[in-house]
Amino acid sequence: MDRSIKAGIYGFILAVVINLFSPTYLDFVPSFAAAILVIFIFGVDTFKEGLVSAFMTYFFTIEVLNTLVGAIYYYSNEQYPAITFDVYSVLSPIVSAVTAVIAAYVGVWLAKKRKPQQTTLPIVQPPSLPA
Repeated sequence: MDRSIKAGIYGFILAVVINLFSPTYLDFVPSFAAAILVIFIFGVDTFKEGLVSAFMTYFFTIEVLNTLVGAIYYYSNEQYPAITFDVYSVLSPIVSAVTAVIAAYVGVWLAKKRKPQQTTLPIVQPPSLPA
């Protein structure tokens, strides 16, 4: 479980960096890519741990970015835009949750598919006979 939490934290950092340096708003794509990448790198091999990593990446990324947007409006002394409910605002959380599950599945599948590292056995020399 420790490995999946570390993967979630690194995924959140990676997704926030991708979002901050992208010229356009990419919605859930940075979180999706970051979740798959960190699950693969950390070698998370169970679906349960993959879900923990993916949902941590998605949740923290969305909340940190929302906080940054709110802080920008606050410090620039602008009024926060009025909330409008449309199809996008209703379906966005559902799409994020579904893509988090897909990212967990793909990341775990890739981590399991990775070739195991070859380990060499130590050379054991036969005991020497007394002369």
